[in-house]
Amino acid sequence: MYRVIELGHIISAPFAGEILTHLGFDVIKVEPIKGDPSRNDDVMGDSMFIFNNRGKKSISIDLKSNKGKEVFLKLIKDSHVLVENFSPYSMEKLGFDEKTLFSTNPNLVYCSIKGYPKGNYENLPAFGTIIESVSGMLDANGKARLPASITDMNTSTYCVITILWALLVKKPGHYRINIVQANVAWLGYYLIAYQKLGKIFGGGKDELPFWAPYELFQSGEGKEFYLAVNDNTKFDKLCKVLGLEELLKDERFKSNANRVKNRRLLHEILQAKFNEMKLDEIITLLTKNDIPVAKMNKIEDIVNAEFAEWERFDGILIPKLPLFGSLDDKRVPSLGENAKEILKELGYNDDEIEKMRNEGIINY
Repeated sequence: MYRVIELGHIISAPFAGEILTHLGFDVIKVEPIKGDPSRNDDVMGDSMFIFNNRGKKSISIDLKSNKGKEVFLKLIKDSHVLVENFSPYSMEKLGFDEKTLFSTNPNLVYCSIKGYPKGNYENLPAFGTIIESVSGMLDANGKARLPASITDMNTSTYCVITILWALLVKKPGHYRINIVQANVAWLGYYLIAYQKLGKIFGGGKDELPFWAPYELFQSGEGKEFYLAVNDNTKFDKLCKVLGLEELLKDERFKSNANRVKNRRLLHEILQAKFNEMKLDEIITLLTKNDIPVAKMNKIEDIVNAEFAEWERFDGILIPKLPLFGSLDDKRVPSLGENAKEILKELGYNDDEIEKMRNEGIINY
């Protein structure tokens, strides 16, 4: 089994560690003496910590102490992977530069998650929404931040892909994944369209700016649903099943480009028709005719949704990661819960462990 040392906090490194845990890796979470701050946020409680840390082992170490450094390097020597999301040069300041880490373990796959590449931007704050602002994502999304911590978690996924690749092709080394680049990559075809066509697509609305009708509508009883028409064939079907064949003869709606240009008028016409129908009738009719449509669920609707896969922890439902493996009924470790077990594996005896605890080098 591959052993992973996760040296991080809050979201990006912990979520990368959680993905690896889900895949069956043995992940040891190295926490500061007071623990990962997400263990008890004064607004979110332990929600973040639960989602990002089930199934891991925990050891709490003072990495600024000489004895703590010794313990950490022994962990590195016996492990395959190191993941960290400390601020730039923090690892070097702690004495864990590349030379030290790779002299300790030449076969280490070491993946760092940082906000920016090395250079002029590297010391800027790496909070998710700050990076959304810098990367253009915030503007492209209509000045609305992405929900949850999508920016960080997206980068976590690239980190895991990099780790799996490095292990597969047997290429140990230090790999750096930048959150800002993960965001810029998401805007790929928007950036290409700007360069080739001079087009900029605004965001922050329910509508997709380059296809129409591709947006939210309401049923007669005021329930919202999403209609997604991305070509002429689907638009033809839509008009026919709704009894709006006259729209097919209207030049303003004959092509997708024209429908996008005249989106507001088209929306009003379709909405007037939907006002005469109930949601179930709309969903049934359009689905039967292969026209993409779905009711709009809210967060409170998703819990217990039949289409979602769930795992359980402490009486609550947790979305299953769409991966092989499972964390069902896996709990989060208490702070330093596995310290004794891990330290004994590294060769420390009970007296040495208790001495480290009394000196504040470890916590459990």
